[in-house]
Amino acid sequence: MNPGDIVPLSFHGGLVALSFLIAVLGSYVALLAAVGIRAEMQDGEIRIGYIIIGALAMGGVGIWSMHFIGMQAQNLPFEVGYQLGLTAVSFLVAAGFSGWAFWYVGRDRFTFMRCLVGGLAAGLGVAAMHYVGISAMRMPAVFMWNLPMVVLSVFIAVIAASAALWLAFNTQNEFQRAGAAVLMAVAVCGMHYTGAAAGTVVCITPRDSSSMQIGGLMLPYIAFALSAIMLLVMRWHLQRASRRFRARLAQRIDSIIESAPVVEPGRTPGSTLGPG
Repeated sequence: MNPGDIVPLSFHGGLVALSFLIAVLGSYVALLAAVGIRAEMQDGEIRIGYIIIGALAMGGVGIWSMHFIGMQAQNLPFEVGYQLGLTAVSFLVAAGFSGWAFWYVGRDRFTFMRCLVGGLAAGLGVAAMHYVGISAMRMPAVFMWNLPMVVLSVFIAVIAASAALWLAFNTQNEFQRAGAAVLMAVAVCGMHYTGAAAGTVVCITPRDSSSMQIGGLMLPYIAFALSAIMLLVMRWHLQRASRRFRARLAQRIDSIIESAPVVEPGRTPGSTLGPG
């Protein structure tokens, strides 16, 4: 294509499906982390491990990996690279804001207002990650932004993040968590592809770039494989943590039972022996 030409918006269906799948898997593991956060909150403390897993699963995998697989899904007539520094910043933004939202909502009794504040922070983080990630793209083209669509994508991100937090702290069983993970993935992908539609790709004269870049046709598949491995490791860690929590709870119950006063037959608790 020539400088000034507009690239039509179209997507590779297989990679779109792959981006949705990784969003579902990341959301599901984040929901499991939220179960641990709820349990630890009732126990009087929140272990940082659950926050880290929630941040990595939701922000690092469910959002960040989905974003870059989704960007590779967009059909472009030229090869695209990603500047390494900005790509790393986008990961830190996604994981950092997600982790803060999990910590803020989980550190005290769940309320609707607490969910909205956490959702606003997480949603703005998701939107920032999206546009920082796009600014990391290195290609012979630029984006011309449609401001109303950009605002709509940010609004969707905030609503999606708020819904994700509500689902994370209110699901009670595996069936609900599976359904919630699908809904969260729909919301995350909806924000991403709305953001993609907000930018018109206009070809320019190719420019040399000396910065470190990553890219290539295999990038989305490598990202998916690494993300899936990371999710399996986090799922295994959550299972171990859950077993340890149940063991501690059982020991605590046993100690309470053992320390309870023994009532002799024929006497009521609190009665004393008096003269016959």
